[in-house]
Amino acid sequence: MKQCVLMALIAIAPVQALSDLELFEVMGVTDQEITRIGLIPQIIDKIGVLEKGMTQSDVVDGKITLSTTGSFIPLSNLVADIVITGTNVTLNLDGRTVIGSIDVSGSIVIIKNGAVYAPTPVNLDFANTPAVYVRDGATNVLLKHFHVECADSVLTGTLFDLVPTDTTLTAYELVGTGTVFDAVPGRTAIDVQGKVVSLFDCSVSSGSAANSTNADASDGGHAIVVRGNANKVRLRDCIMITGNGGNSATGAAGNGGNGISIADTANHIELDDCTVFETGYGGNGVTIGGNGGHGIEISSTAIDAGVHDCRIRNTGAGGSPNGLGGKAILDAVTTAGAYSMVFSNFAHNISNEIKFDLRGTGTEEGIASPNPPDGTVLNPYANVFVS
Repeated sequence: MKQCVLMALIAIAPVQALSDLELFEVMGVTDQEITRIGLIPQIIDKIGVLEKGMTQSDVVDGKITLSTTGSFIPLSNLVADIVITGTNVTLNLDGRTVIGSIDVSGSIVIIKNGAVYAPTPVNLDFANTPAVYVRDGATNVLLKHFHVECADSVLTGTLFDLVPTDTTLTAYELVGTGTVFDAVPGRTAIDVQGKVVSLFDCSVSSGSAANSTNADASDGGHAIVVRGNANKVRLRDCIMITGNGGNSATGAAGNGGNGISIADTANHIELDDCTVFETGYGGNGVTIGGNGGHGIEISSTAIDAGVHDCRIRNTGAGGSPNGLGGKAILDAVTTAGAYSMVFSNFAHNISNEIKFDLRGTGTEEGIASPNPPDGTVLNPYANVFVS
């Protein structure tokens, strides 16, 4: 990898004055040292190598693995999957784009200042791989000033069964008709299962599911999923758009993606000052239409989630027949001691007649506000919606 050195002193010293030793006395650089080895090595010795450059030539088998402590910066856009397994690793994208994915299992990791674009999935495994994956076991991870975008899924792949041909399970053969497998889900943008994870100032867009010609269709991707044993995760000042559910020509359609999904036993999750601009619509099917995506969905097993000062707009409509529109916030937690705390959120243009469905009541728990507001005094902690 190439090494990039920050020439901080050049900003205060004109090029023609670089030979003036008085300008560098604070560095303890002597006349003899400069004569012997030159000025640049002295600066490197004093301030250190700050960032290690990455180029396309560093890609091995489609990926770059960052397993050692350090700060890394791409010198151009990269077509690669970046795998971060090390401790004390900073990936400064410096305004560039990774065309692929980022997979984090290390600790004390910072990813900042750039974008990840997950291309059209070439098979089902790729469709089920998030663009950014913070794995269970990853700790102290920060994503900031960061954009994630997923391409939509398409009809792709061939479906076979892998069947053992001997009793020792060492030989296999492909059995099947080789029909196109087209129930391909939309790709999720960010999947968090680690502990002590912060997302700040991120824009996130998930992928739509492919339409299906011979099966039930799949769901659109979620923008951000917090699941598994994720613990102490905070999302702040993020914006989201999600993918549509797939249409089905023979069966059930897929659901639209959620803006944020808090699932499994994820606990101590905090969402504040986030905006879900649009969720995916439900696909059209034969047996049943898909449901529109929710702005925020909290599963019944989640623990101690907090959602406040968020804005949810334009949830997806349900597909035909009988699909339901997406809600602003759907909170299914009914266990005392694990209740979600949902305060001071705002919703607009919500497709479902119930905007804020909290604690599994199935009834409206928000307050309608006139638009524009009048002299009505509203509880400042209420969840408010306008038509």
